[in-house]
Amino acid sequence: MKKIIRYSFVILTFFSFSTFAQDLSGQWRWASGDGQKVFTIDLAHITKDRVQGVHCVEDFEIKISECFQLQDEYTIHLVKISENIFQGNLMSGEGRNRLVEDIQLQYIPLDDNMIFSHTKSPKGISLIPLEGVLRR
Repeated sequence: MKKIIRYSFVILTFFSFSTFAQDLSGQWRWASGDGQKVFTIDLAHITKDRVQGVHCVEDFEIKISECFQLQDEYTIHLVKISENIFQGNLMSGEGRNRLVEDIQLQYIPLDDNMIFSHTKSPKGISLIPLEGVLRR
């Protein structure tokens, strides 16, 4: 009986940690070393393997920003490709200047941070950083 309880506890703990390990919901932030550029993403879990959200990028040096809210159209669409790794795209710009950038997010549960990177070089001028560590 004790073995059954012990195994049940181990299995429950494992599944609880796995679920927590991939909770990307919330706002994540990156800032350049000089603080002149700030990039945030606000993510919402849609299904177990899909995450969507919006982004905001501000460049105080050239005085330009592009920000979306969760009630707006989603600008980030991600699919889980393996444990804690999501790939998809980020749509930036508007109208004829709209860019679709291929991105990857890798969640690091022990540090509760995320590594952001482009999987392809963006075509055109992008305000989005090529890579960075985002924190909640």
